[in-house]
Amino acid sequence: MGFLEAVISGVVQGVAEFLPISSSGHLVILHKLMGTGEPALLFDLFLHLGTLAAIFIVFGGEILESITTKKRTGFLVLFGSAVTFIFVLFFVKNIEAAFSNVRTVGFMLVVTGIWLIAANFIRLGTEGMSFFKAGLIGLAQGIAALPGISRSGATISTGLFLGLNGQSAAKFSFLLSIPVILGAFLFKIKEAGFSFTGININYFIGFFISCIVGVLSLKLLLKTLYRNRFHWFGVYCILLGIAVVLFLKP
Repeated sequence: MGFLEAVISGVVQGVAEFLPISSSGHLVILHKLMGTGEPALLFDLFLHLGTLAAIFIVFGGEILESITTKKRTGFLVLFGSAVTFIFVLFFVKNIEAAFSNVRTVGFMLVVTGIWLIAANFIRLGTEGMSFFKAGLIGLAQGIAALPGISRSGATISTGLFLGLNGQSAAKFSFLLSIPVILGAFLFKIKEAGFSFTGININYFIGFFISCIVGVLSLKLLLKTLYRNRFHWFGVYCILLGIAVVLFLKP
């Protein structure tokens, strides 16, 4: 993992994790274009930890409230996370296989784009969170484990479908990501036998770059939702997905 690759990967992760354009999908495309193959799994997790730190920076107050004064929110997050883990557990082999095919990423980006645009026009519920809504958003997060399906896009769009306003959907989406990112990191470390072989300074550079860029991206996303321009990201995803399918070899 070289310095330049670490910086570029950190920027891509920081932008794409929070903007609804799929960080995993963009990383697969990036490494395909750079000719580096699939990114090192542990390095990829370092990038996700960087964006997790960005969530704590931006939503620190909401996170503290969810474990103190607003414990119901905390329970809703745990329930939604449980649904995510169950879904991923059943389909983990299919999800892992998808990372090796860039054309699959292209198709999934098109799906993400349609999902984002539809969320701008369809409302099937009313404002307010419930365990039912938390479960559906958690299911959307599980589906977003597929590269090319945006985690933030899938969860926020599902929240909008269910009647949440943009700010509420975004806050729940990012609170919901915390247990999943932490769980994935701990699982992969355990799977590797707590081996940190191969880690160098570039891993930490990727972490800090993804964190800094992630904070800026997260604030941009919140402004975009407030101005009701969320669906424009869907247009980008569809165009990029079509380009990937047509011009990148599997």
